[in-house]
Formats: sequence, structure tokens, C-alpha cells
Amino acid sequence: MKKYLFIFTSLFLLGCNDTSQTFVYDKKILDAKIECMSLAVVPANKTIEDTLNSLYHFKKECAYELVVSYKNSITCNSNQNADKKVSGLPQSYLRMEIKHDANLQYTYYKDLQDNLSAKDVQNGFEKMKEELHF
Repeated sequence: MKKYLFIFTSLFLLGCNDTSQTFVYDKKILDAKIECMSLAVVPANKTIEDTLNSLYHFKKECAYELVVSYKNSITCNSNQNADKKVSGLPQSYLRMEIKHDANLQYTYYKDLQDNLSAKDVQNGFEKMKEELHF
């Protein structure tokens, strides 16, 4: 019985993995000096915009654009995902993409166990600053 409890607990914790992922689509961005970025938040969200504006001075006309998308209160009603529900589906997600002249260069993505907060946005932006040159 203890063996099954250990296996179940391990699978549950693996299902709740909350680490972020980054994807580089054009390796040149890792060495590029990003002089300025514009900001787009889809759907619009004042908290996200205010948080990012406190961390960086965005300008409207720039070759680089930070596109932020998110979803809160994710629910899954499909019976096909019963196994995923047991292991812990995310409550929300955050995606931040950097585009250069509308071409995708870099993505930060994170599944979240709670609804998106300003701290999640700040942590994501800080992670991007560690990898890129703003």
C-alpha cells in the first residue's frame, strides 16, 4: 500500500510542475542589443500593463514588440482528460513573445497553478532579462 501511495504522490507532484520554458526561434536575438520594444497585451489587462511599464520603458514605434497573452480560470470538461485532471491541470498560463518586425524570435511560457498575478508577470520578465539584452 505504501508503494502505491508513493507512486501516486510522485505522479501528482510531477503533474504540478510549475517551471517556465523558453524557446528561441532565432538565435541572433541572444546576442542582439534590444534598444526598445513596444508592448501588446492580449486580451488587454491593466495590471499586466502597469507591471510591465514599471519594469521597462516601452515605446510605440520599435522594431521589437513584446506580446503578452494569458488565460485565467482554465477549466477542462472533457472526459478524455480525466488522467490529467487527477495529476493537476494548470489554473492559468502566461506567454510572453518577442517579435522583431512581426517575426517571432523568443517565447517565455509558464503554466500556473493559480490565476495570473503581477508577481508572475514580473518573474517572467526578469527571466527574459536574464537571457536577452534589453
